[in-house]
Amino acid sequence: MRALGVIPGIVASILAISVAHAADDFVPETLTVEKSIKPGTNLLVLDQNWKGPSRINVLSADDLSSKGIFSTGVVSQLTLSKDRKTAYTTSAYLKRIMYGPTEAVLQEFDVATLTPKREIVISSKMAQVAPYTSQLRLTADEHYALVQNATPATSITVVDLVAGKPIAEIPTPGCWGIYPAPQGEKFATLCGDGTAATFEFKPSGEFSAPARSEKFFDTDSDPVYVHAERVGEVLLFTSFNGNLYRLSDAGPALKLKDKLAVTAGVPGHWAPGGFEISAYNAAHDVLFLAMHPDAKEGSHKEPAKEVWAIDLKSKKLLARSPVEKSIAIAVTGGAQPLLFGMSEDGTVTRYVVDPQGKFAAKLAGRVEKVGEFTLMGLTSE
Repeated sequence: MRALGVIPGIVASILAISVAHAADDFVPETLTVEKSIKPGTNLLVLDQNWKGPSRINVLSADDLSSKGIFSTGVVSQLTLSKDRKTAYTTSAYLKRIMYGPTEAVLQEFDVATLTPKREIVISSKMAQVAPYTSQLRLTADEHYALVQNATPATSITVVDLVAGKPIAEIPTPGCWGIYPAPQGEKFATLCGDGTAATFEFKPSGEFSAPARSEKFFDTDSDPVYVHAERVGEVLLFTSFNGNLYRLSDAGPALKLKDKLAVTAGVPGHWAPGGFEISAYNAAHDVLFLAMHPDAKEGSHKEPAKEVWAIDLKSKKLLARSPVEKSIAIAVTGGAQPLLFGMSEDGTVTRYVVDPQGKFAAKLAGRVEKVGEFTLMGLTSE
């Protein structure tokens, strides 16, 4: 009986020694934060949320690995500075979630560190709509940010980024989208009658009457997407039917230079589809278009099954490449283009483009569950 009584004491001693030994060996983990993301070309994918914070996913263009995220408010829009070092977002912060006041802000982020630099309160008239590149833009000298409003009456808020405050609200009745001119405090906007209106403004906040273009597209038979590309001194708009309208904004108003029928003679009723439906590679002057077959009235947001590469100089279709249900596309601007596709289910795909093979694109990577509403991607090259 006495031997049995000794056993608990021995066990307790062993446990005590083991605990002491474990305590001596334990090295607590030291948490650190990287000062900046890994170098290299980035793909910024906007995951726009309508029920909570939106977020911008920063992915490596090389392998789609995650470099980090930064968070914004509800229904965010996104644009980048020319040097791609600064990101600007607009979004709403809902004080009562389901009702009550809304605070809209323009936020400025340092891309390298994924940190907010400042925020500027803007008009709560800010349009809460699906992500488009034409909803938030910077002027040519990046002194001002231009924000699309809708109540549903349309207007543009001009934000002085140097002074850090809005300076004007420019009414744009019947018109939508923001297309800054390549010089000066000037922008155009698309109008429902098939024309475009151009406005100029001053640092004081004063603005001109609209300068109207001639009608260049038909809103019933050939409407255009609000997504557009800046190609040097020209604005390039794409229609639902696959026509490219090239317009100069060198003068007081936009002026049509020419029109290119991309789908002419191509069987299968192909047409553009999606949100960010085009992407421009400046190094080769090649436009990529997201295309879907069997197009019909109302199919203009169908995901792309192919991406077409178009030489804007020769005005020829170079290549048709299969893609995976892309609702938005983006491309790097250098000599060795990389093409990216975003889908509504949060999948991002990466394609290697071969300039020697007429700019055909080949699938080279995929990452899933990047977000829930990934309809915009911007590259840092």
